Amino acid sequence: MNIPLNNLNQNKPGVALWQLSFRPCFLLANLFAIILMVVWLMIQQGMHIPGMVYYGINYWHAHEMIFGYTLMVIAGFLLTAIKNWTGIQTVQGRQLKLLMFAWMLGRVMVFVPHIPTLFIALIDMLFPLMLIYFVAQPLIKVANKRNYMMIVIIVLMSLLNAIFHWAVINGSPLWASRILLLSLMLILLLITVMSGRVFAMFSQNGVEQRYQSKIYPNLERALPFALVIFAIIWVFFAHLQWLLFLIATINALMHGMRLHGWYNAQIWQKPLVWVLHVGYAFMVLGFAFVAAMAVLPWLHFMALHVFTVGCLAIVTMGMMARVSYGHTGRNLHQPPKVLWYCFVLLVLSTVTRVALPLMNLISYPNIILLSGGLWIIAYGLFVIRYLPIWIQPRVDGKSG
Repeated sequence: MNIPLNNLNQNKPGVALWQLSFRPCFLLANLFAIILMVVWLMIQQGMHIPGMVYYGINYWHAHEMIFGYTLMVIAGFLLTAIKNWTGIQTVQGRQLKLLMFAWMLGRVMVFVPHIPTLFIALIDMLFPLMLIYFVAQPLIKVANKRNYMMIVIIVLMSLLNAIFHWAVINGSPLWASRILLLSLMLILLLITVMSGRVFAMFSQNGVEQRYQSKIYPNLERALPFALVIFAIIWVFFAHLQWLLFLIATINALMHGMRLHGWYNAQIWQKPLVWVLHVGYAFMVLGFAFVAAMAVLPWLHFMALHVFTVGCLAIVTMGMMARVSYGHTGRNLHQPPKVLWYCFVLLVLSTVTRVALPLMNLISYPNIILLSGGLWIIAYGLFVIRYLPIWIQPRVDGKSG
């Protein structure tokens, strides 16, 4: 019997990992989510980490969550989606390995002793700059103008990362903080845009009895603009508390209305569906926390963690679970049972980090330890279950 050469190549050990970007991107992002939290908890317990001299403890934690973990997840998602959008094979093989190596250099270089600060910044810029090329090349080649916004977002992320390094090197904590917050807002904008494209469809198709989500066209068009205005006010004009309260409340209501339109009671039977709704609900709650900051300014860091641990982490894990399963030829209606526990643990991590400080039941260091521990278990279970999916060929024999 003659077996096609491409089938032989698909089943060679180690080849599958480099066939499509989501595989190494999601694997490394999830491993890094665990390592990052372990190191952060060790620092909170008093351990000295040499590399913190460059960033500082808090800036390192925030920067790596945004430009380490989240940007890597975005890379895996976009480079996989762009193949579907354009019909062109995105980066794979040796080039994909080089992209992953650039990302890893950015994560570890800061811990190498006696490295010049400018060199650390330049090394960290390699990954986002390479990502711009790999995202833009197929989109521009087929003139896929509808998705040129993705190029703009990656360019802006790269620019914000460069400005952040400039602020760190020049000792400007105000600008460093502003840039990190602006970067988070840009990620929320991406979530807003992409969720508008797929969450309703995922919700309708992911339940037993298909239903029709309510989509409000005028609301869909207004949401990105409202979020951009919110970002500008929170980052640069937070002292105008009445204005921040107004725009945060408007965003909470608008995003809440959108989420309500997607809702159907059946979603609670499907973890791959309800996780997206819950993650988006934390975005709505984040706007509410920012609105409350007009009266209670100390809610600032809790609002940040509602957006990050709540919305960002839960949505990214939910999307990684779906993309990894669907793009390896598996049945999305029969996902791994462990996902329910992974998602619930992340929700509990968010609630612990945000709600327990308000209750004043246990000490703040113990709250961080408990929340971080739940995070580590959630991502640990996720990696254990999805590792074979990322490194093994598709179950249907196709490439990718």
